[in-house]
Amino acid sequence: MLEPVAILVALFGLLLGALVNVVVVRLPRERAMGGWPRCTRCGRPLAWWQVLPVVGWLAQGGRGRCCGQSLHWIFPLNEILISASITLFYIRDGLGAAFFYLSFVAVILVLTGAIDWLHRSIYTFVILGAALVVLLTATLIPHHSFLSALLGALLAGFVFALFFALARVLFPSTAVPFGLGDVYLAIFIGAAVGLLNLMPAIFYGMVLAGIFSVALLALRAAGRPNVPKYISYGSFLCFGALACLMLWGL
Repeated sequence: MLEPVAILVALFGLLLGALVNVVVVRLPRERAMGGWPRCTRCGRPLAWWQVLPVVGWLAQGGRGRCCGQSLHWIFPLNEILISASITLFYIRDGLGAAFFYLSFVAVILVLTGAIDWLHRSIYTFVILGAALVVLLTATLIPHHSFLSALLGALLAGFVFALFFALARVLFPSTAVPFGLGDVYLAIFIGAAVGLLNLMPAIFYGMVLAGIFSVALLALRAAGRPNVPKYISYGSFLCFGALACLMLWGL
């Protein structure tokens, strides 16, 4: 049974996830972050109960009450992921520096992964700004250090820069399936988890991306229509890194 503080942390995580969803919706559309939330489909203002994390989406049956159009499943998933992750961080680390550090990392990973999934875009100022924050605060975190964060960022950035260059060579006349944003994301993940945790944090995401890619190829071979040609690689990197932190911590 969860203690009262853990329940409060979980509820706070749901609210934090709802705020992240606001950014996920408004940042790509270059809209102001203030103001009451609106339907992501028709733009009408939402009723108070529609804004409730997870509950609002479930109560509407995954469809906008105002327009009847389907609401993306990624929004309740964001809320659940953030709530679950920071609750695990609290149970394992308490309300110390590690909790706030890991919670910040989780928010950035969920935010970046969701935007990349929806728009195939990673915002440089968000991910590199977050990388700078974790570099400057790593020395305050148990089992982490500035040197470990720096080496993790450099190694991850170097390896993924090679991947990016290889993708440009292999796909010279088409849209590159592996973008420069993925290189910046790898730098952030490397800084966030440190050198010693870099391999599992990246490996989880690469395995998930590989499995999903094989599934898409199988669907395309079976003649299924509207199968995407490329995947949102950054989304899998984000989820893999978050899973690593949730399972093992730093």
